[in-house]
Amino acid sequence: MRTASIPFIFIIIFISFLNADLLQAADMETTVALPLFDLEASLHMPSDVAVGKQNRIYVLDGTHGQVKVFNDKGNFIFSFGSKGSGKTQLMNPLGLDVDEAGNVFVADSGNHRIQIFGQDGRWISSFDLIRETGSNPPDPTDVAVYGAKDRCYVVDNDNHEILMFNKTGSKFLGQWGTRGQVLGKFRYPFFITVSKKGAVAVVDLLNTRVQVFNPDGKFFHLVGSWGVDRGNFYRPKGVAIDKNNRIFVSDSVLGVVQIFDPQGNFLSVVGNEEGQILRFTTPVGIYVDNSFRLYVVEMTMDRVRVFKLQE
Repeated sequence: MRTASIPFIFIIIFISFLNADLLQAADMETTVALPLFDLEASLHMPSDVAVGKQNRIYVLDGTHGQVKVFNDKGNFIFSFGSKGSGKTQLMNPLGLDVDEAGNVFVADSGNHRIQIFGQDGRWISSFDLIRETGSNPPDPTDVAVYGAKDRCYVVDNDNHEILMFNKTGSKFLGQWGTRGQVLGKFRYPFFITVSKKGAVAVVDLLNTRVQVFNPDGKFFHLVGSWGVDRGNFYRPKGVAIDKNNRIFVSDSVLGVVQIFDPQGNFLSVVGNEEGQILRFTTPVGIYVDNSFRLYVVEMTMDRVRVFKLQE
């Protein structure tokens, strides 16, 4: 499934109501984000972004079956991958991550596998995701790597679970989650990230929340809930954790990025120097690097916006 369709008229009514509440709230706490540049390079419906060694920026251009690479000034360097099912090819990929060595892990959704590339785009390896006969084929929408425990976490969207492997994918280490609304269960999990301390944050899309777990899948706490006020979500999509362990969540319908403390308490909304809330168009994947640069993928605008966060 990956996401849910929304009746257009409902969106119009909902956004009209929203404009009178969250998006125009004069007393909403904001964190200033200064615009730096946009990444484009003929992107078409990009979905995710991550930063690796030498501050290279990797953008997943899934429509073209490519990863496009930029330098830290926003200049396009090169791309790798092509559309298809062969070695090095990608079919409707949605999420990616970069490990401490600079290797790029891609959730190759349409091919039901994870592919691993070097920082220069050189193919390293891949591993298939296989389930028992009769169940839905694995639908990996995102992947996250935690080097401290040699872990690779994969979101299986259609089966409402998180799969856990060693970093090379050669060893399956377990899974958690089933379909449901209670804590620890999911309804179409979407994107995932892991903090340097091992907090695993998963966007639980149709339950309109982010769930945080320890590295072994033990539930810690919730971030957000249904609604249109501060700390609420309508369609959460992207999640990122900065080096201060703040949790950033994008909402593709509300068009905002909200910030929470490590325990899941609301802190602020990303805004401009005038204290106004920054509005994004279909924000999906997000990333915060060690220099407090915020990267926001605007899927339907075919670009990634890059900001400098006020520390």
